[in-house]
Amino acid sequence: MGNLKERVATLLGRLETSRIILVEWETSIQIRLGYPLVSNGSLFFLVPDDQLQRACDLAAELGLYPADENTLRPAYTSEFSNLADRYLIDDSARYPPNEGPPQRRLVLLPMSWAGITRDELVPISDEDNSHPILPCTVWTVPLPAACTAFVYIAARERRGSLLRSSLIEGLSSVISYNLFDVSYEGDYMEFPLNDEPLLYKKISEIENTMAEINCWVFMNGKE
Repeated sequence: MGNLKERVATLLGRLETSRIILVEWETSIQIRLGYPLVSNGSLFFLVPDDQLQRACDLAAELGLYPADENTLRPAYTSEFSNLADRYLIDDSARYPPNEGPPQRRLVLLPMSWAGITRDELVPISDEDNSHPILPCTVWTVPLPAACTAFVYIAARERRGSLLRSSLIEGLSSVISYNLFDVSYEGDYMEFPLNDEPLLYKKISEIENTMAEINCWVFMNGKE
């Protein structure tokens, strides 16, 4: 039944027909929130817990089965959660398969892992052309909900773990690119020394950022 890429496209269409909710995650949502990452075309979705098994069953009907770590090396933060169902998008012609850049993948995760609820979901605008068009509806969450999810996941992880460190890095980057001026002049960015007094502009920027975060509206129990 076609190659892997065709079967993944068919799967996305069947998920749409089955009304299975897909919420963008990982690279896709970070790019949408302003973090200038480059995607290789991998797809990461949060799926409501009560729909996740159905999504995996639809994949199996098309001959798509979760890849093990020998076939598909974990390379993205969410893949270290031990909760991800991971599928190859492209037929692998790489020998050995885990050398070189990360292979494209489709990753499905339970929505409860991120602590996100259906009430927080918002549709992606039809006019949004920041990502390739897919044969399915994809939802997203606004900045406050995304940042809360990063904190929610990181707080459960062991200090110093790769997953926790990656989540904190992602959270810091999303907040920085959304709420701070990260532009610079010249060939590189200069970082002040730890004992160097902050400029008034930076102090004001920090105060404004804290004021904005304090105005964020959270779902009940997430404050």
